[in-house]
Amino acid sequence: MKKISLLILTLVTIVTLSACGGSDATYKVGASPTPHAEILRQAQTLIDDEFQFEIVEFNDYVLPNTALHEGEIIANFFQHIPYLEGQIAEHGYDFESVGGIHIEPIGLYSLDYDSLDDLPDSLEIIVSNSPSDRPRLLGVLEDAGLIEIKEDTTDEAITNANINDLSDLFDSEKTITFSEVDATQLYTNYSNNSGDLVLINGNFALDHGLVPLEDALALESTDSPFVNVLVTLSENTDDPFIQALYEVLSSDEIAQWIEDEYEGSVILATD
Repeated sequence: MKKISLLILTLVTIVTLSACGGSDATYKVGASPTPHAEILRQAQTLIDDEFQFEIVEFNDYVLPNTALHEGEIIANFFQHIPYLEGQIAEHGYDFESVGGIHIEPIGLYSLDYDSLDDLPDSLEIIVSNSPSDRPRLLGVLEDAGLIEIKEDTTDEAITNANINDLSDLFDSEKTITFSEVDATQLYTNYSNNSGDLVLINGNFALDHGLVPLEDALALESTDSPFVNVLVTLSENTDDPFIQALYEVLSSDEIAQWIEDEYEGSVILATD
């Protein structure tokens, strides 16, 4: 088994970007750098001038919700619905999804193997340590033909299982073990050639220059339920700025820009 890269302290970089380049912006929206902040920068060019806003970038999955809860930002745009629901259940956040924008398909990556047919009989797969991602990760492996999830297995069972017991929930012709790291360290483990395969979240793959459609051995299907959503405090869902921002993010102009910019590596949410 190859050595897993040690989890390092998450570096959080906060960058504020004003729509007009000034310092008078009232609203702050938290986001992951790629693709969320990039999409928001396009929204800055389309939103009404009265709703100028700043983008606050976070490089982890914890602080954007902490900042929203503490009132440092009015909304965030980085998470999918199962993660949001898990955070609300764990921390008691009074958050609400304003609406879905896009999907970032998780991909299966390897520096050792060029195709699924080349994989050995015994596999170490490195995955995110976020339990809410697990049903999604196993779904990618099942779609790739590497496992068959047992018929009576629920998403809840997958989420709650100990990482060492996940293999009890599926059948496979291969012997599969899992190693967990923080999601921010998935690419580091990939680049260090740790494990046989690494399941990398779409935003982190894009952050590091991977092209999921070209570089992944397998990619999450386009009907994934893990839609990335705009989130705010429940009391702010009807705020004129929040409504204006969601209207822009779900506009035809943003949809076209996402299609042109990411060429399938970021997929538009569908109703």
